[in-house]
This record gives sequence, C-alpha cells and structure tokens, in this order.
Amino acid sequence: MKAALYQQWAKDTRKFWDSESEFEAKYRRICSDPEIDSCEDESRLKELWEKRTREELDQLIDGVPIREDWSCLEIGAGIGRLLKPMAQRCHQAVGVDISAKMVSYAENYLADTPNAKVMLNDGMTLSGVEDSSIDFAYSHLAFQHLTMLEVVKSYLAEIHRILKPGGYCRIQCWREAETPIKERFKNILRPILGKTVYHGPRRWLYAPGKEVKFGGITFHPHQWQHLLRKHRLTVTNIQLGMGHEYWMWTTSRKQ
Repeated sequence: MKAALYQQWAKDTRKFWDSESEFEAKYRRICSDPEIDSCEDESRLKELWEKRTREELDQLIDGVPIREDWSCLEIGAGIGRLLKPMAQRCHQAVGVDISAKMVSYAENYLADTPNAKVMLNDGMTLSGVEDSSIDFAYSHLAFQHLTMLEVVKSYLAEIHRILKPGGYCRIQCWREAETPIKERFKNILRPILGKTVYHGPRRWLYAPGKEVKFGGITFHPHQWQHLLRKHRLTVTNIQLGMGHEYWMWTTSRKQ
C-alpha cells in the first residue's frame, strides 16, 4: 500500500466520522435508518435507536455462543452503541475507532459500563490489542464503509492475530452480484491495455479528492470466503440479506 494514499484516506475518513456533537454521532452517523433520519423528536429518536440496536445485536450474535468469561472486540465501534449491550454478555468489551471525537463521545456513553471502552486506532490495525487475547471479534456497519482493499486485508490479518485459537469472528459487509462472464473475460485484457479491472456495479473504491461517503467495497460471497480463508479464518456460516437486501453476515473461526 502506498503510504501517502493511505494517509489521505485516513484523513478523509476521520473527517467524515468526526461528528460535531454526540447527537449527530448517534442519530445521523452510526445508526442510519430512514425513520431515524426523518425524526426530530429526541424521545422518539431514543426509542428508535434502542429498537434498532436490539435488532442489530440479535443479527450480530446469531449463532455465536458468547460466554460470560469472554473478551470481545468491535472494529468501528463509534460511541459504543453495540458495545454497551455486548458488555452485559461478556467479561470485557473493547472497541476501536478511527475518529477521536467518536472515542470522546464513547467515554460519556459508556460511563456506566465499566467493562466496556473504545480506543482510538489508525483505521487499519489493532496495535493496542495483544496476540491471541480475544474470544470474539466483530464488526457491524464498518467494513461496508472501507473503500481500500488493503485496509480490509490488514484488518483480517489483525483479527487472526488477536483471536484465540478457535475464536469467533463475525463481520457484516456489502455483497456484490457475481461478475458476468463477459466482464471476467475482459478483465484478462484490461490490465494489458492499461485499463481498470471491473469489479461490479456496486463497488466503491477510494481515490484522492473523492468524497468519502457511506459506500465501500462490495464482495461476492465466493470472493469474500476466499479472502477469509487466505487470512486463516475458517468460514462456518454466511447469511445473505439479513437486515438489508445487500448485507452479508459472515461467521468464521481462527484455524
């Protein structure tokens, strides 16, 4: 990865997630939903927030036998929306986030949850987490915003590093339709002709000067499984369309 390109990506990404207030962080950034987006009443917003959090937590822990003595880690934790209820199910719940403002808001949001915290990270590594120390690593509404494949690969390598042998990993990301045979054939020629390889109609990649938005890299299920296996994570379950038409939930374990 070119260092300068990554540094610019990290800067643009931080700028996007550095919400100016905890209200904006909660209701306009980390819990995007048409009903929430259009609601202005804060008491109603809180109800919708809690309802959406319960629904997404159920999706997150589906099929994962969380125990009270587990240590769990969330990538892209925001202010700790999912960490707070997760902490009620395990011994320790730690999150990382690229936004210093999100981490600051998390200190307030998690003040009554002593076994949960969010740490600032560089957006692609888990350097503050010890090797083989985590029972369950997960990410929801974060991988779908990653617009650099190198960042995705870095996180998968880090997940393998921090998981205990047999530890669980569960990630939600965008799914892509399979590349048509015609485009796969053309992809053989495109690099020779100096053209960009076709990845599908819904894949968004980062480029300097390009505004960072919610869209990120999409993966066809076969492509995603191959990438996980390459990072020594054994896929045990893939669920398509749960929670959103284009969501893909994947459960894997450290070999």
